[in-house]
Amino acid sequence: MTFKTTSILLLATVTLLLSCNKQEGKEKADTSVDIDTTALSMEGEADNFDIQGFQNLVETYEDPERSEWQNPQLVVEKLNDLRGKVVADIGAGTGYFTFRMAEKGARVIAIDIDERFLNYIEERRTELLHIIPENAVETRLSLEDDPLLNKNEVDAALLVNTYHFLDNRVNYLDKVKKGLKPGGQLVIVDYKAGAMPVGPPEEVKISPDEATNELLRAGFENIEVDESGLQFQYIISGTKK
Repeated sequence: MTFKTTSILLLATVTLLLSCNKQEGKEKADTSVDIDTTALSMEGEADNFDIQGFQNLVETYEDPERSEWQNPQLVVEKLNDLRGKVVADIGAGTGYFTFRMAEKGARVIAIDIDERFLNYIEERRTELLHIIPENAVETRLSLEDDPLLNKNEVDAALLVNTYHFLDNRVNYLDKVKKGLKPGGQLVIVDYKAGAMPVGPPEEVKISPDEATNELLRAGFENIEVDESGLQFQYIISGTKK
């Protein structure tokens, strides 16, 4: 899901795993972290680390306890009525929001730089055909610096827990804007400053003020900031002219 190297993503996720699990599951999480760290330093064990690291990511993103602080319903509501809309889920990961938006009637383009996540989404998509139409979810492999959206392709774009990973964010936002239809909406969800049990290291967090300034520099307007709706995150939305 990230837009830096996979190794940076995995290291950030280790921090998330250590903090996010409940106390009764801590021993298990600590064990997996120890195995992964050892594998990283052992010659010939890179593939094993890669597989285990990805499994850890899936377990973290799909942890049922995530809904307690992520409040996906509130996030999806920020996109208003999704029926008949095309939405880009940028940094889709396991499709945590992709499938929720598809259930609301959107056609969702799940975008990620890691093909393993897209394969995971494809497998989930086939399992959910009884509730989500076959053409409701499309997967797309992107670049770290480009979501590879076509001009005026989508009605809305969603970036959840992804913004702080981006380099050259204003440039990236400009590419997202080009992919939005006139009047299209962008929603960004990312972590607040301060000590909390989930989220990335403090030094990589992007403040709401900084994110707002970057959206304005990229040409978005009607910027709205919600810092109270979610416990650990802020939500910023803007529109394309």
